[in-house]
Amino acid sequence: MSKILKMKFRIIQILLITLVLVSCGSPKSFEFKGVKSFKIEKASLKQNILNAQVEYFNPNNFELSLKKIDCDIFVNDQKLTHYALDTVLVIPASSNFVVPAKMEIELANILKHSVDVMFNKPLKFTIQGNATLSKGIFTKTVPINFTTTKTLNLKESVMREAMNAIQKQLN
Repeated sequence: MSKILKMKFRIIQILLITLVLVSCGSPKSFEFKGVKSFKIEKASLKQNILNAQVEYFNPNNFELSLKKIDCDIFVNDQKLTHYALDTVLVIPASSNFVVPAKMEIELANILKHSVDVMFNKPLKFTIQGNATLSKGIFTKTVPINFTTTKTLNLKESVMREAMNAIQKQLN
């Protein structure tokens, strides 16, 4: 190869590497929107299984794949349960998306907060852990550290579930 051709090849290599590095900027954290649904799948004196649909917003202007979530959930700074998701979810760019959450919770952990729930006191929910995201061939593990304060209105929740059950029977 001639010296000029080698130089052009080197410049193209540098431009491609720069383009790849610029396009692989760190993704922005997802924004928590709320819990769309919450259902008790199994209630017992030991292990209780809860299903929830948690809604988030992807502020990135590119699609991502959520490959894994591994986190702990705390209520009023006390560990409630561990949550893990290892199903790949495709997250559309700049849009809302829902993550299914199936959790096993011991009755003793629920009872610790039952008085606060009965009297509609606000509860501090914290989620800490990691999420593994990918875009194309690039994969990155990002920390999850989210805290919110919510009041759980059981009366409203029970009434909504009862109305849904009645509507299903009528249809």
